[in-house]
Amino acid sequence: MARFVYKARDADGKLVRGSLEAKTRDEAIGTLRERGLRVTSIQPAAKSTFSLLSASTQSKPMKSKTLAVLARQLAIQLEAGVSIIASLQLLEEQSQDKRLAKALNTMRLDIASGSSLTNAINKHRSVFPHEFIHLVEAGEVAGELPAVLNQLATYYERTDELHKKVSQALMYPMLIGIVAVIVILGLIYFILPMLIANFTSFGVKPPRMTQMVLDFRKATIDNWYWILGGLAAVVSGCTFYFRTEHGRLIRDRIKLKLPITGNLSQMVIFSRFCRVMAVLLNSGISMVRALRIAERLIDNRIVVMAIRDARLAVEKGQGLTEPLRRRSVFPKMLVQMVAVGEETGNLEKTLVHLSNFYDNEVSYAVTSFTKILEPLVMLLLAIVVGFIVVSVYLPMMQMMTDIRF
Repeated sequence: MARFVYKARDADGKLVRGSLEAKTRDEAIGTLRERGLRVTSIQPAAKSTFSLLSASTQSKPMKSKTLAVLARQLAIQLEAGVSIIASLQLLEEQSQDKRLAKALNTMRLDIASGSSLTNAINKHRSVFPHEFIHLVEAGEVAGELPAVLNQLATYYERTDELHKKVSQALMYPMLIGIVAVIVILGLIYFILPMLIANFTSFGVKPPRMTQMVLDFRKATIDNWYWILGGLAAVVSGCTFYFRTEHGRLIRDRIKLKLPITGNLSQMVIFSRFCRVMAVLLNSGISMVRALRIAERLIDNRIVVMAIRDARLAVEKGQGLTEPLRRRSVFPKMLVQMVAVGEETGNLEKTLVHLSNFYDNEVSYAVTSFTKILEPLVMLLLAIVVGFIVVSVYLPMMQMMTDIRF
């Protein structure tokens, strides 16, 4: 996220100055237009040394679990008749996140001074995601804030559940891989040299396989600085390239095209797209505005470009189905279901069904992926460890043979 400084005119022609955070300049202009401002000047804000050092911590989005708990507790208190000021104060006292507590404190003071909840939360776009802010605004305008907050809580609970399923599925293979790497490095760099030194003292010449492992060990030790330097250069070069617009497009296209994980990544993206669109549309937010918010929530540039094309088409008066059909990135089933939803007037319900479908498919895909991944990881590690172990035992066998004869 970058910070932009702007000058704009409000509906009365009054000059407004300020700053906001956005991914791109176009996104910043779109956000200001949503606030009813006509931008006259906008440019990236100068970054101080402190801001560069703290940017990684300040721009991190809130965890889905934290947002789910916040939305659910606030909805329960409002439904019970507790005032918004008292509710925010209670949530502030209970919060263990200092950044969230500070935001809630500022919001409470703003509301106590006569500001609306929408205006108060708009000042904390680095803390609250776009969909949270826009849905709170829609709920406040429609007078259905508790209902909207409950929808948000459900959305973030499902997002957190999906994230946990994927993380838990990948944890076991990762742990096995880390332990195996430690064992292999220990065998190559510590145990094998000691054994070979003992065998050599008895006049045993290391076999060819063992000598290959020893040569590899010696080469890595003698040239460790070149190896680390090369790895650092490759990582730095890839990181720099993938931060460019062209690099991000290539990276995101590869993510979608990978044999197994590509399909899983697509289902996660479209599950989130369908769920957030359903929540936004069900809360009374227009299709164009909902698509603009969805653009900011998807972290794949290929899909973002497709959503942007759909938004531009909808702005010209077209339906959602045709622009989605023109982009091959959207699955055929998603396009067909959206078409049915538009024809029947139940697009919000259709999107909810699609999101649930993709959530279930993700769970099934993750389970299948781990079932395939675990034996593959075990087989690969068995081959590598077996090679190292044989390299260790060959000199022992040769020594026993020499002694016997």
